Amino acid sequence: MNKLKFWIGLWGGKTFLFLWKLFRAERDDRPGMVSVRICEDFLQRVAKPKLTIVVSGTNGKTTISNMLAEAFRNLGYKVAYNDWGANHNAGQARCLLDAVSVFNKPIKDVAIIEADELISPINVPRLKPTYLIVNNVSRDSMLRNGNPEYIAERLRRAAEGSPQSIVLMCGDDPVSSLIGENNPRVVFGAKYLNTNPLKTTIDDYPICLKCGGKIEYDFRNYRNIGDYKCTSCTFKAPKRDYLVESVGVNEMVVKEEKGSFTYPIPSSAIHNIYNTVAIVSILRNIGEKPEKIAEALKNIKPPQSREGSEVVCGVNIHRKLAKTHNPTAVSTVFENIKKDNSKKLLLMVLDEIFENPKKSETVAWFYDTDYEFLQDESVTKIVLGGDRYLDHKLRMLLAGVDENKIVCIPKHIDVLNYVDLTDVESVYIVYDIYTSDVARKVTAEITERIRKERGEVK
Repeated sequence: MNKLKFWIGLWGGKTFLFLWKLFRAERDDRPGMVSVRICEDFLQRVAKPKLTIVVSGTNGKTTISNMLAEAFRNLGYKVAYNDWGANHNAGQARCLLDAVSVFNKPIKDVAIIEADELISPINVPRLKPTYLIVNNVSRDSMLRNGNPEYIAERLRRAAEGSPQSIVLMCGDDPVSSLIGENNPRVVFGAKYLNTNPLKTTIDDYPICLKCGGKIEYDFRNYRNIGDYKCTSCTFKAPKRDYLVESVGVNEMVVKEEKGSFTYPIPSSAIHNIYNTVAIVSILRNIGEKPEKIAEALKNIKPPQSREGSEVVCGVNIHRKLAKTHNPTAVSTVFENIKKDNSKKLLLMVLDEIFENPKKSETVAWFYDTDYEFLQDESVTKIVLGGDRYLDHKLRMLLAGVDENKIVCIPKHIDVLNYVDLTDVESVYIVYDIYTSDVARKVTAEITERIRKERGEVK
């Protein structure tokens, strides 16, 4: 009976996928939902390409997956991947429906599958991937994820349930470095890159997870990511198989056993460096040559939904995704803004868009987030839009931000009515996944307004 359910699930899902593609609506999880509802263990039974990669961890999953998929395509591989960040059962099934024929035979060379950390102990053993990538484990949504140690435990169980999978992990992250200790592992990291990280409100790694002892850092590249050791036991950062030695404006040098090689990076932002070295590590580990990888990575950028920058009439316009309820992600964006010494305007459409209170989460994450980074003379004005605008304002006031700089409005899109571009050198538009459409609209209008006010004819 289970075998019959699988075939019905496969053919039903493939039929829906064909229809969705026919009507150009293929960026949808519903074909996969059909398969998993008909056959509960569909993910276990469906065939996988010889190279199946699961990407998990707190931050960077979608960026790594998108860039890795594009790199594989540039190298000539046929790739199955959902580029909209579908990381639950239906999305994973949707990806694999695209990777097999109606006879359940692989038709793609590579499947890249995002996996939510919470369901990873169930789904990773079902998928049995060739590689499990863990980029980092950090503080995330309080209601969903609890704390980093809890998420690390979920990922440890995921790796244990798939012992043949190679765990590719960030050795600079002490929380995730305990994942896959009994699996074959590939470790990447970076030397100190002169990032001068700012002091943070929250420490995601205050004590050794092995013995509870004191942790010391030789250096930190950001937050708790760096070179660490416990003063009470033998726990320390593992040897990195792929180590970023230096970084330029658009390239980095990665040291490995066979030498040091140069690769392009989308930007010198620290998160892009770690995302790119993870991609380099897996491509080198499967045997691709450095020069071919460098060529494949040329011109690859993070997904447009995640970030973007352009210069309009001398004004730098930056779009920055900052996942709400995730203090690490939002604080990293705020730190990036503070380190830019230009005279800048900050537009925040970083908020929930749900009026239904059942879809709202606690705002306690505001107090784990480093709003103190916005207390800076170079910030001329902060325009807050959305249902939580007063909560944001309160947190900013507690952080010491000048109240005269803060403008609060109840609707996201209305931030455009309070923009003063006089003498502004940079504009930062900070948004959440759910407000990305608003951010794009705001960006377009800001761009047009700058051109009109500064006399450039498009």
